[in-house]
Amino acid sequence: MRPIVINGTVLCDPITGIPRYVYEVVTRLDPLLEGTGLDVRLCYRDDGRPLQLPPLKNIRIVPLKAIRYSYNLVVLPHYLRKHRAFFLGLASDMLMTRHSAVVLHDIRPLVLDTDRGFFRFKFWVHCQSIRAFAQRVYTVSGDQRRLISRRLGIPPDKIGLTYNGWEHLQPVQSDESIFQKLPGVEKGGYYYALGSLAKHKNYRWIREVAARNPDKTFVVAGGKDLAAFGDDADAVTAGNLHYPGYVTDGENKALMQHCKMFLHPAVFEGFGIPPLEALSLGAPVAVARASCLPELYGDTVRYFDPQDYGVDLDALAAQPVAPPGAVLQKYSWPATAAAWLSELRRFAQS
Repeated sequence: MRPIVINGTVLCDPITGIPRYVYEVVTRLDPLLEGTGLDVRLCYRDDGRPLQLPPLKNIRIVPLKAIRYSYNLVVLPHYLRKHRAFFLGLASDMLMTRHSAVVLHDIRPLVLDTDRGFFRFKFWVHCQSIRAFAQRVYTVSGDQRRLISRRLGIPPDKIGLTYNGWEHLQPVQSDESIFQKLPGVEKGGYYYALGSLAKHKNYRWIREVAARNPDKTFVVAGGKDLAAFGDDADAVTAGNLHYPGYVTDGENKALMQHCKMFLHPAVFEGFGIPPLEALSLGAPVAVARASCLPELYGDTVRYFDPQDYGVDLDALAAQPVAPPGAVLQKYSWPATAAAWLSELRRFAQS
């Protein structure tokens, strides 16, 4: 059987978004490999940054010394050839080898013009490599599968689905100290949003809604770049808009548990984990009627027009929704890890 190599370099980054997906798949897959005979290895670029993983029993960790660009271009491909290994890119990462599969989480740079032109060109080249070499492509929602098929010409039956989950917040201790850092924010009395401040996340919507609702309080956590708000001074000094920056899992859990409603105004998503986290913690959730969000969340959340700044938040909160049980059961880290075990068996025989 072929060894299977997962590229784990992304696990040297903060565990949010795509790194969260890789972390949860790897850590939950590890015990499932016991007794299977599968040889699964996690390689990463050893550049002095720590790998954020607990001890693993069945997945072998392989540090590869390399500078940034030589790792994907030379070092990792050489390792794959030497060991006749199958490559699995869980973080939208692709190498030019036909013994490979890749999870392409989203193709935003091919759909929106929110990224710089050179980055969009590099991403286009990257996607052409995926189309030419990958045995199979995976993505995280049916919406993305349709986009990938249409934009890249990959047949839908060659694109598998692999979902995100929510269980990572369950063992986390809620960190109530976050409220000491947010004077004026009272438990149960604020609207909360979480995510990077990239333009497609549409945090301008929250800024505009906050300006129209001075009697309401808003907390927006995540990242350090305030460019999405337009003028940095306005974003910082708005009396009813609080920006704590990056928050830990414990702080995020506390903010979700005590919010009046969790808001997710993104106009483009591959999946969107934060609304799922909020649902799992019992928070009322409202999301933009855009991208994959209606597909994923169905009637368990409230919807708003992401271009409507005059939304009535009280009326939105009063809308009835269905219990989240079916959604939480479908989008689950244990289910995703079990599905990957089945796929790895096929890869090892390829």
